[in-house]
Amino acid sequence: MVLLLKRLLLGALLALVLVPAMQAKFHFFDEKPLGGAYTLGAHPDPTWDALRDNTYQTALERYLEDRLGLRPLLVRLRNQLSFSLFRVVHSSGTEVGRNGILFETFQIQSYAGHDRLAEAVVRARVRRFRTVQRDLARRGVQLLFVMAPNKARFQPEDLPARWQIPAGTVTNYDLYLRAMQADTVTMLNMVPLMAKWKKTAPYPLFAHAGTHWSGYGAALAVDTLLRRLEQLGGVRFPAIRTVGKPLIVRATDSLQGNDNDLAKPLNLLQEVENTPHAYPQLAFEAPQPGQTRPAALFVSDSFIWGLTQFNAYIPSLFSDDTRIWYYGNNVYLPDKPFTPDGPQVRYLNYRQIIESRRFIVLMTTEHNLFKREFDFTDLVYRMYHPLTPAENAAIDELARQLAQKATERDADAAWEAQAKDPNAYQTQLREQAEVLYENRP
Repeated sequence: MVLLLKRLLLGALLALVLVPAMQAKFHFFDEKPLGGAYTLGAHPDPTWDALRDNTYQTALERYLEDRLGLRPLLVRLRNQLSFSLFRVVHSSGTEVGRNGILFETFQIQSYAGHDRLAEAVVRARVRRFRTVQRDLARRGVQLLFVMAPNKARFQPEDLPARWQIPAGTVTNYDLYLRAMQADTVTMLNMVPLMAKWKKTAPYPLFAHAGTHWSGYGAALAVDTLLRRLEQLGGVRFPAIRTVGKPLIVRATDSLQGNDNDLAKPLNLLQEVENTPHAYPQLAFEAPQPGQTRPAALFVSDSFIWGLTQFNAYIPSLFSDDTRIWYYGNNVYLPDKPFTPDGPQVRYLNYRQIIESRRFIVLMTTEHNLFKREFDFTDLVYRMYHPLTPAENAAIDELARQLAQKATERDADAAWEAQAKDPNAYQTQLREQAEVLYENRP
């Protein structure tokens, strides 16, 4: 009996070694790839130098480990045990809230005010944006600022227990909203609207497993955006017709668009979403007399994909030359969200593009407010208000003085900030110098 038990244990140990190796070699059955963003290790070249400094051995180990048989299954098993037993996830930047609702850490941090900017900087940015709005309006281009909702602000009652955010915490959202109202900036704030709809909406406006507005939430947001643009530009968009009842989805693997974008990288055996979602089924009518598909430019973060993935809102309602400047950097066709179209923005004749639009929609979320409206405001502002060489030199000198004062005040902190991201540090100094220069007596 003891001998039999030893043989069984030996057989189990051999199976643990041989089965993954056999699966990796012969692929007896298909394995579902892991979700998320990752890079498989490449097969290294066995050069003499690589063998001597041990980089070949390390790279080969990484290559074999990434291709180990049954690895996706074993990773999912490990992740599922961590999630089910301890509510721990092995996906960078994702946190589990009440009822298994997922949040991105940086969205929570922004709602908690961790990325708060100086109030003077916010006021200067908003004044510049208002100037750009007026500059474009004189050229027949309507620029609308759209504040998309932050999931953490939308449902703070479901945040992880470790995040206890005091009432009255001042954030970039508060500072921007206050400054924009003071400067009468033309804007559409989706945050209070989503909070209002939340009380009566029959379906979730944010998916449990997603970080963006759901298909149903996006439909409400688009309808509101269109009405605001019609009011702003004196136009009428083509009609949108509802076709039957919404598509109701209960299985997580049937969620559409980005309604499952936080759950996929978790790589669990059992999906986390269990709330029905609704996807309106729509038909877009051809323009009738008095209606138009205006040329537009959308400068936005990832919330823009809710206007293209669930239904073809942008391709159907705006002209064919409408484009998306994703984070103000890459150019996308509205119907091809994952394939950049042509060169980046900085290589374009952006003045011609901007001035040929009827509408420009700059849409951002609270946690991206620190990104200077994706540099769009500065791009257009300097297009119409260029600095002279003397002004540039004066601002550079102010930036140098600010850097010197920062070093004198706390050399370690200044060095750490510069070492962490030299470009960001210099950009911050330059922005502060511009604020000082523009506010000089």
